[in-house]
Amino acid sequence: MKPTLLISSKVISEFGPRLNDILADAPKTFELLPFAPGLQLTPAAIDNIEAAYYSRDIWEGTEKSALSPAAQAFWDILDRTQNMKWVAVYSAGTDQKRYQDAMKRGIRLTTGEGAQADAVGLAAVAGVLALARGIPYWLAAQQRREWSPLRGKDVPPDIPGQTAVIVGMGYIGTVIARVLHAAGMKTIGIRRNAEPAEHFDQVLPPTALDGLLPTCDWVIIACPLTPETRNLIDAGRLALMKPSAGIANIARGEIIDEAALAAALGARRLRHAYLDVFTTEPLPPGSSLWDLPNVLISPHNAGASTGTYARGVEIFLRNLSNYLRAQALENEASVT
Repeated sequence: MKPTLLISSKVISEFGPRLNDILADAPKTFELLPFAPGLQLTPAAIDNIEAAYYSRDIWEGTEKSALSPAAQAFWDILDRTQNMKWVAVYSAGTDQKRYQDAMKRGIRLTTGEGAQADAVGLAAVAGVLALARGIPYWLAAQQRREWSPLRGKDVPPDIPGQTAVIVGMGYIGTVIARVLHAAGMKTIGIRRNAEPAEHFDQVLPPTALDGLLPTCDWVIIACPLTPETRNLIDAGRLALMKPSAGIANIARGEIIDEAALAAALGARRLRHAYLDVFTTEPLPPGSSLWDLPNVLISPHNAGASTGTYARGVEIFLRNLSNYLRAQALENEASVT
C-alpha cells in the first residue's frame, strides 16, 4: 500500500482536481485518506499515515482551551501514528501544545502563515483608527440617542505624525505598517534582525523597545509567542508609555500582562486598547476588560475573512508538491 495523506473530505471535494494533478506529477505519491468526524481506522491504516493537513474546516469551533470535536478526533488519530513525517496546519502560530508535541516527536510541521495576514493586519489597523478617531465615543452616544460632538480635551489628535511601534515584522506586521504609513504615521519595527524594511521608517532590535515607549503613540503586538516574548509588555513597560498612548494586540494574549494592562486602562494611565487575543479564551465574563469604555474587543476573530480558507489550502498544496519532490517547505516551524 502507498503511504496515505489524512485530509478533510471538504478539501478533497473542493480541490480534488488540483490534488490529483499534484499527485499524478510527483515522483512520490500518496493515497488520499478522507477525514470526517467519526472516522474509524484500523491500527494498520493509522500506521500507514505519513502526512496530514489540519485545515480550517477541521479546526472550526476550536477555542484556546478546548478543541472542537472534529479537531479532537483528528489529533487523536495523529497521536496514534507511528510513521508520521509531516503535518501542515492552517494557522500561523505554532505555540499550540499539539503542534509543539508533534514537532518534539520529530514530525515536520508547516503553517499557513500569510493566509490570514491581510485580514488580521487590517483588523488591527481598523481597531487603531477607530480608537484614534474616537469612534467608540460616538457609538456610545448613538446608543444613548445623544447628539454629543467631540470637543475640548476629547478631540482626538491628528493621525498623521503619530508614531506606531510594531513588535513583529512578519506578514501581519508588514500589512499594518503599510497601511499606517500610508495614513501618515511614522512606523518603527521591532525584530531581532534590524535590517531596513519597506513600509518601516526604522527597524530596531528588541533592546530598543524601552527607549521607544515613552514617546510612541501606539504599540502594536504582531509577534509570535515564544519564551522571549511572553510577558514582553509587563507592568514596568506599560508604565513607560505616555497616558495618551494606545496598544493593540492581535498576536497572543500572553505577550501582555493582562492584569497590568486592565489596571492601566482603568486608571487612564493608558488611553485605549484594541484586543483580539487574551490569556484565557473565551475571555471570562468577569474580566474587567469587558466594561472599560476605552477598550475594543474582538473574540480572537481578526483573521475572519471569506478568502482565508482558500489561501490556506493554496499554501498547503504548494507544500504538498514540494514535499513529494523532497524540496524545501514553506513556513516550516521548529520547537519553541
